[in-house]
Amino acid sequence: MLKQYIIIAIKGMAMGVANVIPGVSGGTIALITGIFERLIDAIKSFDLKAVKLLFKGEFKAFAEYTDLAFIVSLFIGVGVAIIGIAKLFEYLFEFYPVYLWSFFFGLILASIYFVGRTIDKWNLGVIISFTIGA
Repeated sequence: MLKQYIIIAIKGMAMGVANVIPGVSGGTIALITGIFERLIDAIKSFDLKAVKLLFKGEFKAFAEYTDLAFIVSLFIGVGVAIIGIAKLFEYLFEFYPVYLWSFFFGLILASIYFVGRTIDKWNLGVIISFTIGA
């Protein structure tokens, strides 16, 4: 069980790094790492029922209903990455800007490739949408 949440935190770290990089989004990383749907479901679960559970003091039911362990693990990873990577990028932007921008460009190309692999059936509408989104 702990191993599962460590893996989620690592995926959160990847999302956090992506959020710091221009042109790459944490949502894209969530999609690539296979947690996008679970993340959306967890966010959607913070509704009136969740609020009622919380105010009734039913914390265990609230945590289960909202997939709180997943959310907390993920956001710990995101936070650690953003805090940790910001200083590194500041240094790299100052002393190695071309290498850093090249790295960013490579990540953008890789994310386009991996998202493209998730599409089962290509048609004109998908190609147009994909091109606009890329």
